[in-house]
Amino acid sequence: MIISSLVAMNSSLLIGKDNDLPWHLKDDLAHFKNYSMNKPIIMGRNTYESIGRPLPNRHNIVITTTINELDGAVVVNNFLDAIEAAKKYCLASNQNEIVIIGGAKIFALAKDMINKLVITWVEANELVGDVYYPRFNLKNWIEQSQKSFKKNADNDYDFVIKEYLLKK
Repeated sequence: MIISSLVAMNSSLLIGKDNDLPWHLKDDLAHFKNYSMNKPIIMGRNTYESIGRPLPNRHNIVITTTINELDGAVVVNNFLDAIEAAKKYCLASNQNEIVIIGGAKIFALAKDMINKLVITWVEANELVGDVYYPRFNLKNWIEQSQKSFKKNADNDYDFVIKEYLLKK
């Protein structure tokens, strides 16, 4: 089973500011949508609240201890329950990938289970924020693909989307 981390960050591992993304990248949002479509996605409550609703055509799983029920999402109290709920969905829907979409606490909990990274590297190194991806060593990963995008009216910054698989 593939357990992937789908995230946008800069070289400082910045992923968020004030419970939002620190940049606007329309093409990356389209990539996020296409990549996660029809898959189970796992997120924490803060990420869910920043999105504001369950994402359509995905099996939304929210980890929280403060909310018992959300329309359009499965609510669980811990990361292992989220993985189990996602695995059940995968079996029932013939999927083979669970997608972790954040935030930082959830990425940290998933760190030892993630075997695929889908990273949008945003060329916005001057930005600072308050949420950072957990440190990791790219030497443990094999780059599988990359696609570059240039700054334009729809994208605040240049960026590159890269996919990596964990070395065996």
